Amino acid sequence: MCAVHIRRGGFYYDDWAVLATGRFPPPGGLLHGLWLDYGQRPGQVLYYATLDRAFGLHSAPRLALAAAMVLVEAVCLYALLRRLGLAARHAGVIAALSLTFPFSDSVWLWGILSLTSLAIAAALLGVILALRALDSSGGRALALHVASLSLYAVSIVSYEVFAVAGTLVGLLYVRAVGFRRARARWALDVVTIGVTLAVVRTALPIDVATPSRTQSLAGMVAHAGLIARLGVRLLGAAALPIHGVSPWVGVGLLAAVLAAAALQRPWRAGDAGVELRGWLAVAGAGALVAVAAWTVYVPAPDHYAPTAWGTVNRVNAGAAIGIAILLYASLMLLARMLARLARRPAGAAGVAAGVAALGLGAAYVRQTAVDAHAWDRAAADQRRLLADLHAVLPRLPKRAIVYAYNAPRTVGPGIPVLNTNLDLTDAVRISYSSPTLIGVPVAGAASVACAPSGRLAARPYARSYLVDLGARPAARLVGARCTLRAR
Repeated sequence: MCAVHIRRGGFYYDDWAVLATGRFPPPGGLLHGLWLDYGQRPGQVLYYATLDRAFGLHSAPRLALAAAMVLVEAVCLYALLRRLGLAARHAGVIAALSLTFPFSDSVWLWGILSLTSLAIAAALLGVILALRALDSSGGRALALHVASLSLYAVSIVSYEVFAVAGTLVGLLYVRAVGFRRARARWALDVVTIGVTLAVVRTALPIDVATPSRTQSLAGMVAHAGLIARLGVRLLGAAALPIHGVSPWVGVGLLAAVLAAAALQRPWRAGDAGVELRGWLAVAGAGALVAVAAWTVYVPAPDHYAPTAWGTVNRVNAGAAIGIAILLYASLMLLARMLARLARRPAGAAGVAAGVAALGLGAAYVRQTAVDAHAWDRAAADQRRLLADLHAVLPRLPKRAIVYAYNAPRTVGPGIPVLNTNLDLTDAVRISYSSPTLIGVPVAGAASVACAPSGRLAARPYARSYLVDLGARPAARLVGARCTLRAR
């Protein structure tokens, strides 16, 4: 599936703006142009510049890198879970579920989002180094602390998905070495994250792309409620990913399992009580990770929601880890309770949970394959759109404007096909190697009447072109009055 997408996928949405900046940089150069667009995420600026220099206009290596970064993130998650004491089989299953999670698959289906996975991987590695530092002393401990805090800062200046979760990592420190030893390092985490966010949001100039305007307090409260409601809905869909079955059925089943486990007197002595307490704690930790990952988006516009599809499902990139932990812990609890009722050994519960997790992962892979096909279709539609333009307009004069009718706008739920002025303009400029062209997508077929003024959208008719991409005629606007009826 990855190989097919790497071969058939392409550029989407923000890709085009970054590519256009690389092809037609402003007077200050590529870094200056990227700084104007993404300056409040300095790591993003450097990363995008590196991608442009390394891969140019080739989408395949970018998509391969995105897939590799998701794998790196999963490996770092596995290493952290092992460090926290989970058995290899449990850590491996959780990492695999997060890797195949279909509700955040834009992080590897969209090449530019490889940075998101890299930022999360850096944060996970930082947590591992922090735990090792707390078990060390002297110069070794100091070096590990510095490296860990540096990774936290790098992660946040690249993509701030770790910002809230990072302030809660101290709970892991307390579990590892106790509050007295952990409190200083926990305080350093909070200070480092807070200062980093303050610097990038206040000291650095407001850029074009990074969401800088926050909602009002009332808006944030409403958005938090929306995220909570849709987050629970997503959790149900992730627990029971069966087409046609309401996500709320999954929510009910998950709640029933957790409630039943809590009623099994997990506080009692003995191995059974210890195991129940352990998996209930793991489930709670997973829920906390998901909530922390979503909380980052509370000040942002309302379209940043857990049930978003296409390019926006990146909001679940961090939450995917928490949901994978929660779901696997719930499977272990369910299997353990059923094994006890059937008077089966504890090992049978582990096997049953593993089989159930395998089925869940298979459902995830199937859904991700459907999504990958949609992304591939969007890339094919974009290539076809540009090829059609070249077929009817082999050459364009400088400062020409192209109105594209009857072009596909999206594929599936939210995968764009050059459906904004910015995207089509950048794609046309790159395709024609001309930095002054403008592309305007027009939804559906329509009739266009030209006013007597002789100008359309502040462009002379002599340089304006109307193209019906459904039927492939091109009409050039000439004279005081003209009409095109696009089919």
